[in-house]
Amino acid sequence: MEQEFNPPRYAWTASTVQEAKAILTAARDLVDAHMSTLVPGDIGDRWDAEKEAPTTLTISLDLSGLVEQINTRRTIANMEASLGDGA
Repeated sequence: MEQEFNPPRYAWTASTVQEAKAILTAARDLVDAHMSTLVPGDIGDRWDAEKEAPTTLTISLDLSGLVEQINTRRTIANMEASLGDGA
């Protein structure tokens, strides 16, 4: 009995750091699972096969919202520090 794998394609969207980290973990788990199917058994053989196994990964990462929050917190902390110094 022959089995044929059709190439799965995945697209995810995250809107929080927690979601982004979960998606990155899921993507890595999927790659690892497919490599285990391609090269079952010896992890050394799988490691070698990973160097040649084709895949495509595109990541678009926008940290502007996170950086904005960092800058806001720093500004507030600096203002509070200035008020504490009696300035």
